[in-house]
This record gives sequence, C-alpha cells and structure tokens, in this order.
Amino acid sequence: MDHALSSADRRRILRAGVGGAMLALLPDARAQGFPERPVKIVSITSPGTVVDDYTRLLAKYMGQRLGQSVVVENRPGGNLIIGTDYVAKSAPDGYTLLLTSSSSMSANPYLFKRLPYNPKKDFAPVARLASVSLVLVAPGNSPYKSVAELVAAAKAKPGVLNFGSVSTGYRVMGTAFSRSAGIQVADVPYKSASGLITDLIGGQVDYSIVEFSTVLGHIRAGRLRPLAMVTPKRVPVLDQVPTLAEAGLQDPAMVEGLARINWFGLFAPAGTPAPIVEKLSRLSLEFVTSPEAMAHYEGRGSMPSPGNPAELAKAVTDDQKLWQRMIAAAGMQPE
Repeated sequence: MDHALSSADRRRILRAGVGGAMLALLPDARAQGFPERPVKIVSITSPGTVVDDYTRLLAKYMGQRLGQSVVVENRPGGNLIIGTDYVAKSAPDGYTLLLTSSSSMSANPYLFKRLPYNPKKDFAPVARLASVSLVLVAPGNSPYKSVAELVAAAKAKPGVLNFGSVSTGYRVMGTAFSRSAGIQVADVPYKSASGLITDLIGGQVDYSIVEFSTVLGHIRAGRLRPLAMVTPKRVPVLDQVPTLAEAGLQDPAMVEGLARINWFGLFAPAGTPAPIVEKLSRLSLEFVTSPEAMAHYEGRGSMPSPGNPAELAKAVTDDQKLWQRMIAAAGMQPE
C-alpha cells in the first residue's frame, strides 16, 4: 500500500493545522484587543463607603491604562447577594467585573441555605486588593479604657453589657470576640451604621466593632474611644491604638482570623478567558501600590493586601472555614 500523501491531503492537513493554531491563539488575540468597549465594575456597597471609594479609584486607574472607560455600577443590598449574583450570571468576557468583600464569598455560603451563586464555581478570581480596617470602639465617656477593662467588667456582670451590630456579619464577629474573651453580653442589632454610631456616642451601646473610616472623625473628636484595631497590624493613622491580638485574648487563632477576613477583591464571571483575567490582574495589582491607592489607605484607614488570582482563590477557601467556625460558634442557623 502506498502511504505517500497526495498534494490534496497535504493541503487539507496544512489548513487544519493553521486553523487549529488560530483557534489556540484566539484567547490571546482577544486579550490583546481587550477592551473594545467600556468595562463595568459592580460595587456591592453604596456610594461613599470605603470600598466604593476604592472601587472608583481602581476604575479610573484601569481606564487610563486600558484606553477605555471603566465605569462603576452600585448594586448594594441583600447581604451583598444582589450585586454578586448579577455578576455571576453576566457574560464571561471581561466586561462585567465584581469588586466585593470576603463576606459575599466566604460567609454567605454558611448564612443562607439557597444562595443563588456558588463562590467557587461561578467566579474567576482576578486579584485581592486591600482590607477594610475595623475597630472595637466604646463611647468617649466610657469607663473602659482598654480591652482588658471591658472584658473584666463583662465578666463581673455577665449579660449586662451590650454589643451593637449593624449586620449579620458584624454580629458573627462580635460573638467571636465574646467567645475569645470568655464573656457573655447582649447583642443589640441595628438597621444602619448611623443609628448604631449615634447610640454608641450617646452611651446606649457599651461597645461595637465598626468600619474604622466611618468613626475616625468621632474618635479624633473624643466622642468615641478606640480600644483595639481589628487588623493584622496597627493602623498608621492611629498607631497608638493596639491590635486585638495585642490584647491577649484566650483564642489567638480566632483573633488572628478576625483580623484577616476583611479583605476585598476583584472577580470576573467563571469562564472569562485566562489572558483577559491575567491582564486585569496585572493592572489591579499595579494599582494596589499606586500613589492613588496609597492616599486612600492613609485617608480611610484601609490597608493594602495584594494577591494574585491563586492567592485570592485560597483566601476564599481559607476564610470559608473560618466563617463556618465563627457562625457555628455563634449558634446561628442558615436562613
């Protein structure tokens, strides 16, 4: 049998090879031409929050370097579910992104029975960006001047002191702090941060864990007293305030976990071409150390916490375990 290829066969194989090579190069070609129209970043918070301000700075930075406008669309509410689910169901082409916090990816799976999205299957991690600084505060005229004094008073009067929480996530963190300190306090839920802060200043609430940037002015004015930063290290804006870990509570692992779970990061819908994800990741991580971002950290008390897609995926997995532990310790059942 003659195994020699005819000229027609050779032409067919050559065409197939060229076609296969072109298909293999298609994602790279799409990434090189990306973006060809405006990109949208969905923000899971309302305008004016520390995360939303950061999102807008990132969008401006990326737009200038991509040569295409990058717009921010606010979709807050529903325990961060509304905006997160919207992006999960968007086209995986890099034109709709999500900037969200650890709560929507790591806590919500254990807070809700029927979550409409799967954090691990429905998203392509792009970059971990920064962390929101939280602070444990008491009224400015409180008799408690340290975590140790607060804990001692709570142990002397079990169930008498109260803790104000503005959402399910903060309630979980407050319970985790109580367990770490070995105290029993009453939880007082609030519908808004403004209502909680008003009652903190007025002394109706003994202490709370709140977003640092929302109370910095009250701290500087003496209306609120910072007892500890719920952060991995001290915040330069108020470097005299110790971290929660430095308070020496009974459960170091829980305290360390509380300090690390407040990150926020950028995600794309699952299936977004890898070259596009890599391009967005590179730009995002460049932004983390940019002068614009540095000014934000200094002014809002947030902290850089950069991570590539693999590191962001690991943070989601690791923090799911921590949130699961804290939620179980709080005795909470999924809604």
